[in-house]
Amino acid sequence: MFQSLMHYGSYALAFYALYVVAGSLAFGYYIWRRVYSAPQAKPVPVARSLRDTDSHLG
Repeated sequence: MFQSLMHYGSYALAFYALYVVAGSLAFGYYIWRRVYSAPQAKPVPVARSLRDTDSHLG
C-alpha cells in the first residue's frame, strides 16, 4: 500500500510541477506581451506656420 501511495504521489508531484511551470510561463508571456507589445505612439505631423516669427522672409 505504501508503494502505491508513493507511486501516485510522485505522479501528482510531477503534474503539480508541470502545472506550476506552465502557469509561470503563461504569466510571463502575458506580462511580456503587455510590456513589449504596447501600441506605439503615432507621430503627429506639425503644420508649418506661415507667420513664423523666426522667419526673415517677411
